[in-house]
Amino acid sequence: MYTQITKNEGIAATIIGEGRIAAFPTGTSYGLAADALQGFALQRLRQLKNRPTAKTFTIMLTVSLWDKYLLLTNDERKLLNQYKDQPLTLLVKPKPSLEHLAKNGFVGLRVIDHPLMKALAEAARVPLTATSANQADQKPCHSVDCIVKTFPGRIDETTYDLSLGCILDGGTLSENPSTTIAKLEKDKIKIVRQGALIFPL
Repeated sequence: MYTQITKNEGIAATIIGEGRIAAFPTGTSYGLAADALQGFALQRLRQLKNRPTAKTFTIMLTVSLWDKYLLLTNDERKLLNQYKDQPLTLLVKPKPSLEHLAKNGFVGLRVIDHPLMKALAEAARVPLTATSANQADQKPCHSVDCIVKTFPGRIDETTYDLSLGCILDGGTLSENPSTTIAKLEKDKIKIVRQGALIFPL
């Protein structure tokens, strides 16, 4: 097995900085983190997941980096602060450095809702992908064993190494629904995909 299993977010952040991929726990399932500013890392992630090029990736980053990479409105900030630690992905406008991940002018900002997820984002200090840990069109993983089976890595010495750089071990997670994807339109919340978070009427 080529994948390192660790509980140290610093090790995971170093591996991500080298252009590799780390699996990490969230409040809904395990995710896959790559440096969103490294084109080669994003290409590796697409190959790892067998993800179509037309589909982009959600991102996560610490609050201290919002102004550096995102064009948030005051209402979006209020909503994000109101639902911090909740399973929410909010569609927001990126600054030029993240436009390569935009679709129709927006990127999905994943709210950080797990302690190890927060620790990883703080250790990496760059925008990270927050896509689910699964092959395209398959169910996401909720355990380390599932991740290892889903991403076995190199088959032989001539095969391109698609093993994960590491798995940030958060144990076995509860099988919660995916995040709710939402967007603010004229000060009203528009649900793009209903998930675990249910907004009050």
